[in-house]
Amino acid sequence: MQIASRLRGWPAVKSKKTQQGQALIYGLFVLMGGLAALFFLFNTGQLSAEKTKLVNTADAVAYSAGVMHARALNFQAYTNRAMLANTVAIAQLVSLSSWIRYENSLAAFGSSTLNPKFLPFYPSYYAAVTGSRVSFPLVQTGTLEALEVASDDVNKALQSAQSLIYAGLPFARAKVMQQVVDANYQNDGSVTLDLIPLTLVDFLAFSRRYTGDGRTRFKEVALKSANFDSFIPKRSWTLVGFYGDCNFIKRDVLTRRGGTELIRFDEWKAIDSLSEHQWVPSDSLDIFCSANIEIPDGWGGQSGSNGISTLVDADPTHYDYSTVVNVDSTAAAFATSSSWNYSGIPSFYDLSDTEMTDTKEKNDPRLKFAIRLRRPIDQTMTSEGRSAIKQSSSPSHKLGLNDYHAAPAGGSEMVAVGASEVYFQRPPTQDRQNIYGKSIGKPNEIGSLFNPYWQVHLIGSPDSIQKAQLLQGVVSP
Repeated sequence: MQIASRLRGWPAVKSKKTQQGQALIYGLFVLMGGLAALFFLFNTGQLSAEKTKLVNTADAVAYSAGVMHARALNFQAYTNRAMLANTVAIAQLVSLSSWIRYENSLAAFGSSTLNPKFLPFYPSYYAAVTGSRVSFPLVQTGTLEALEVASDDVNKALQSAQSLIYAGLPFARAKVMQQVVDANYQNDGSVTLDLIPLTLVDFLAFSRRYTGDGRTRFKEVALKSANFDSFIPKRSWTLVGFYGDCNFIKRDVLTRRGGTELIRFDEWKAIDSLSEHQWVPSDSLDIFCSANIEIPDGWGGQSGSNGISTLVDADPTHYDYSTVVNVDSTAAAFATSSSWNYSGIPSFYDLSDTEMTDTKEKNDPRLKFAIRLRRPIDQTMTSEGRSAIKQSSSPSHKLGLNDYHAAPAGGSEMVAVGASEVYFQRPPTQDRQNIYGKSIGKPNEIGSLFNPYWQVHLIGSPDSIQKAQLLQGVVSP
């Protein structure tokens, strides 16, 4: 009975033994799938890290170039303002020298003004006599001229600095951009840097140097700035005497005229004159004193010119009409005027004509700049590149890694594009609704190289991406 019972249980035992080890086959398939997934996860992670690093580097390169652009534009603006300040200083020095010469001549030849009919002028005459002893040595010793020459030399140096910045920026920019790339990929393979010509408006075309008659804008700004000092454009008054020497009805007049003018682009000219206009009889029978004569009492002149000083100024409005009001004393001022060497209104850099007349961006000029970084796939830390984990070289064991190719735009490179933009904007605490702009009907301040408010930020530029694709020979959808 026991033997029979054992025989009847044999098939069940045998069946259990034949089923052992079948789960191992399934486990091997799961393990292979897990390994493949782990491989894809590793490769995708490496690819994402490489792409992120390349994009961040591209942005850093583009931003660094934008910072250089903004700083260069702000440097041009600061130097323009410095040259403007020196130009105004030269106008003031020329005016001061002319005034001192006038005081000196008044002290020597203006004693006729000590007439009771000009009693209010007595203090001015005595001040001229006393002041000329103190101030005239400034002219005689050449102190004022030395200051003028120094200001002019500074302007020359600033012009040279502007030209060096303008011409040298592309080379310095290329060096800095490459340094940024090298710093991000030190001992980590190679990356190639290319510029993307978005438009023809790169830094060298965004601004330009204005010379010759193109200095009109600087001349206008210089005159506007100089004339804020009321001493420069007009030094005039009229004193009517208490009576006339010929009769007590027609009173004699003492006229003071003077001012400083910028003639063309290369000469500051200052003239000061004082004359008594006296009524006299035209003949022995003229009891009404119908003739008027001029008695020069004081005169002075000073010029700063690039070449020969103006000897005859045909513009009657200059020097507050001194040439037509005080004819004789003005002629004496021209004759005794001296001339300092002056190189003229400086050449300067400002936005190009294209940027100044472009209304596409509503008079808001912007300098866009884009670069492209190319990293060969064999330089990346993926299985296709320098990673120690690689796919099998046997075609029958490849895991379809090409589905995760690192250069979707085509070719054998990973590509990233970065773009920056330089724009004009005052700090948030300052309003662009400026008083001068309102006075000329343009309340919103337009960017120029006379105000150092150029800033930079990164931008997303579809144009740069499209041009990068075209450079790779890819047709955009």
